[in-house]
Amino acid sequence: MSGPSANEQFVVMDARRRRSREEKRAIVAELLMPGASVSAIARKHNVASSLLFRWRKQHGDARAENTTKSFVPVVVAVPKPVTASAIEITLVNGRQIKVDQSVDPTVLKRVVEALEGR
Repeated sequence: MSGPSANEQFVVMDARRRRSREEKRAIVAELLMPGASVSAIARKHNVASSLLFRWRKQHGDARAENTTKSFVPVVVAVPKPVTASAIEITLVNGRQIKVDQSVDPTVLKRVVEALEGR
């Protein structure tokens, strides 16, 4: 006779495994380790990686909780204007003179001669 007999019993197994909060938190803690791979940890514990992401969100991963975007204050320094007419003169003895376009050439010549010791 084919089919189940009166003596046979059928066992229906639930493929889902129930995990305690402590187990879930321990697995989530593994995710927080440097270099941790979600897929490797999922294989190790025989769970779907999507489930680990859900547990991480539910059981206190700061990275999962802190996903809001916000503005950060920024200070932009305005550079000082550079005068194109400024001149820097380096003398033979290494001294430097900085002048702008308003300097009198006769006065500048006298200053240079005085600094060079002529």
